[in-house]
Amino acid sequence: MQLASFAGFLTAFAYTAGAVVCHQLPERSFALAGRQWPVCARCSGLYLGAIVGLAAWLMVRRSLGPVGLAPRHVMRVLAVITAPTAISWATGVLGWWDGTNAIRAVLALPLGITVGAIVAAVATKDLR
Repeated sequence: MQLASFAGFLTAFAYTAGAVVCHQLPERSFALAGRQWPVCARCSGLYLGAIVGLAAWLMVRRSLGPVGLAPRHVMRVLAVITAPTAISWATGVLGWWDGTNAIRAVLALPLGITVGAIVAAVATKDLR
């Protein structure tokens, strides 16, 4: 397979996968070089945050060794950290306030980071 056709395949895959989990509305999505991202700004914040959270957990674990987490504490943190994303989403749906794409992405980062760290903690058996 040629490099150009492989890149085209990856692009098509990204946009198809994005369509499964995201509305992909152009006005709610970032664009780079005139090309819309495969997911909206809020999803971008969630996914970029998840990558950061996953990497951060792995670095902390590498420095400190195994870290035991109590599931009930993790659930409490997750409930609190969900608030910015949930409030942003709800106020937009209700028509009270609808921030910019940058604000939507930034408000989704804490949830993405937390979920990424939780996934890493489960994968490393620090959370069961």
